[in-house]
Amino acid sequence: MTLTGTSLMAMSLLYGLTFAESAAKVVHMNIARQQAVADTLSLTAVNVQHNAYAVNISVGNPPQYMAVQIDTGSSDLVLLGKSSCSDPDALCNPTFAASIGVPPEFFDPTKSNTTRDLTSSLGNFSISYGGGNTDSGTWLADTVGFNGMSLMNQTFGLTQSINNPNKANIIPIMGVGFPNSEASNITYPSVVQQMKSQGLIDVQAYSVWLNDPNAQAGSILFGGIDTAKYSGSLASVPMVNDPQSGKLDRFIIPWTLLNFTSADGNTTLFSGAIGALLDSGTTAMTLPADIAIQLANGLGLSPQADGTLLVDCELGTYGDAFTFGFNNDPTAVITVPLSNFIKPVLLADGSTQVDQDGNSICSVQVSEAPFPFAILGDIFMTAGYFVFDLDNAIISMAQANLNTTDSNVIGLASSSGIGATTVSATVTVTAFPSATGTSTPLQILATATVKTVSIQSNTPTLKLGSATAKAGGSATGSATGSSASATKSSAANPGQQPPARGATFIVLSLVTLMTLLGGSCMLLA
Repeated sequence: MTLTGTSLMAMSLLYGLTFAESAAKVVHMNIARQQAVADTLSLTAVNVQHNAYAVNISVGNPPQYMAVQIDTGSSDLVLLGKSSCSDPDALCNPTFAASIGVPPEFFDPTKSNTTRDLTSSLGNFSISYGGGNTDSGTWLADTVGFNGMSLMNQTFGLTQSINNPNKANIIPIMGVGFPNSEASNITYPSVVQQMKSQGLIDVQAYSVWLNDPNAQAGSILFGGIDTAKYSGSLASVPMVNDPQSGKLDRFIIPWTLLNFTSADGNTTLFSGAIGALLDSGTTAMTLPADIAIQLANGLGLSPQADGTLLVDCELGTYGDAFTFGFNNDPTAVITVPLSNFIKPVLLADGSTQVDQDGNSICSVQVSEAPFPFAILGDIFMTAGYFVFDLDNAIISMAQANLNTTDSNVIGLASSSGIGATTVSATVTVTAFPSATGTSTPLQILATATVKTVSIQSNTPTLKLGSATAKAGGSATGSATGSSASATKSSAANPGQQPPARGATFIVLSLVTLMTLLGGSCMLLA
């Protein structure tokens, strides 16, 4: 199919498939343009602009095909039902789908002969996301396929009605978080758990390589790591308890440092210890108010009346960068170019908004958090390679090798092949309080309604002071066991394990849908 739209580049979504069985039971779905190799299952996909990373799946028997967004910030597979398509912002709405050149895909359980209704055991389906929408419907179970491999009796929510006051874009989502964060009354086997229990992978772990924001595709690799997709060694950081729930139920890690490097040198903007959720379902970055305000002040910007930060797009060409540090570990750092934070403000015709002098206007992709932790979304995650180890409640990370066509996939027969499995938090994570006296919270402007606005003409260089975490409640945690099936195994040097014989893994192509579908898919507690 072809993706087009007023603000989109017309590109084609191509499908290719090869499969061969091997003694290692390797299942491999490659990214775009990569050659299929023996013992692989290959899918070709393209990236249209950036910010909504999706994979293609099938559901039911006979199979119904659709794309779902990969979301590390939630835990449920959520599909769109036919009745939900009446919402004008649902991806399956015929008018909306036609406007961006995609088919109005939804799941129809009456056309599958293997669908089971789970209402009697799980109750009614209802889930709320950070974009402000609440999806309601029915819990079902059916076969879910990944273009050749299948999960039998996979539970999912079928959205039949939508409460969408903020007019968020509604898309199908495959949450890959902890099962104890599921939206059901009773915890059910998640997609990742099912992959392991049904023999598709050997460990509850997967790695995410979103790739360059402007690249054609990235990948998610279940049950393995690809050592060609990152540089150096993987550094392991423990997940910690959610400051809101007090439980280990989200992918939150201790964020302890933020530095900025420019031609003027290196400046520490933040040091302390706050929780940071790594969320592939959120396109931008949501920061505690004090840190967000520091960024605005350092840019020399006064927010617009609606709280947005607008800058000359030239700011993204200077080569400056932020460095994020975690758990006070000098090896657990990810450097993110400032250009990732700067996105053009688009008009309805797809052109970039300009100021009165004809300069292109961009929006800084940072907003204030209404909760006591930060969300590091795709603008952060595109810079790194991340391994989510659900068995041990650890996230391992390294700087990403962007736009590489090389691949060296290692299937993991046990979590010990990922990195250290006994790491613990070196700090106490505090619940960062909201700033007082803020008139309008900072937010992100994606689409403009006027042709010209006024932006400040000062030189866009960051001159920031330092923000420090302040106590407002605490949440401590370490990777030593939890209701999220956190267990221990022997420690290992990250990135130095030989291929594990008999290991099983799955690689899914990540198709970047479009900036239009950006937003937050974080599950609200």
